[in-house]
Amino acid sequence: MCAKYVILDCDGGSDDAWALLLLLHAERNGMVKLLAVTTTGGGNTTREHCARNMRRILKAYAREDVPIYLGAVEPLLGSNDDEKKYFHGQDGFGDCLDASDCEKVEDFVQPLHAVSAIYELCRKRPKQITLFAIGPLTNLAVGFTMYGEEFGAHIKELCIMGGNYQGVGNSSRAAEFNFHSDPEAAHAVLAKAKRCPITILPWEPCTDKHFNVPISWRLEDFGARAAAAGHAAITMLNKVESVQWLPMRFPNWNPCDAILVAAWLFEPQMVKKHSTWNATVDLRGTHTRGQMVLDHLREIEKYPENVRILEEIDNECFKRVVEWIAGLRKEV
Repeated sequence: MCAKYVILDCDGGSDDAWALLLLLHAERNGMVKLLAVTTTGGGNTTREHCARNMRRILKAYAREDVPIYLGAVEPLLGSNDDEKKYFHGQDGFGDCLDASDCEKVEDFVQPLHAVSAIYELCRKRPKQITLFAIGPLTNLAVGFTMYGEEFGAHIKELCIMGGNYQGVGNSSRAAEFNFHSDPEAAHAVLAKAKRCPITILPWEPCTDKHFNVPISWRLEDFGARAAAAGHAAITMLNKVESVQWLPMRFPNWNPCDAILVAAWLFEPQMVKKHSTWNATVDLRGTHTRGQMVLDHLREIEKYPENVRILEEIDNECFKRVVEWIAGLRKEV
């Protein structure tokens, strides 16, 4: 099996951690080569907390060799903290871990800025790298501003967790969290990435109506088995996600970022329905700022299709994927 090159651009929550874990385990099995982790602020937490959290996962997996680059500090139009819903806690990991057990950020991050790192890595391997963008799209938008169309031209494909295609919001009534955290960035990326194929996992396929993995299965069943098997990273995430999920009394677990990576790695089994559209992002609506808007009129000559939308995901297959990550099964 030929490994595929990947970069993970993230905002440091527990679902980002699961996405990273999945890529690390896929790399161990010869499926991918993880070149870098890049961080962005303005989403789940700060870019520095994001770096610390991803470093925790890398250390627990004995992969401190994977480089981490700090990216954008805040959204393109500045901080919108007054609107934030910190589901993941202030530090992205539920504010429940001992901060003294983590290195200082400046001691392990790379000196190059994340945007420049993405550009240079992709320029050296043109059309060979899949970029996973699972937080606000600020780093990518800045990349297009700095390097123009050439920024996207070198990327093989862009896989985004964000947006919505039926108007269902989770950050506002009509917008998904990642796009709502930096609407201008999301708008710019969808408009400028004309030479780079885009796949989007929006919010709706991750909701209870479509994706049903009980939180009880995650923490009491699977989590206990993974801890008993000695998986250090998942044992840490058991604590983090207990603090995040149980007080909210949500019935189901939906680590959206990891679902996107799993859909990419195991598409024939994971993706039950997908479609192609022209998509943009609303920037001016009183109630719809940050909402992804599709061309339902199908005026393709005027609005060419620019994204592939993943509409239905197999949640039973995803359960097998996380058991595979934990070493509880040999294959998906």
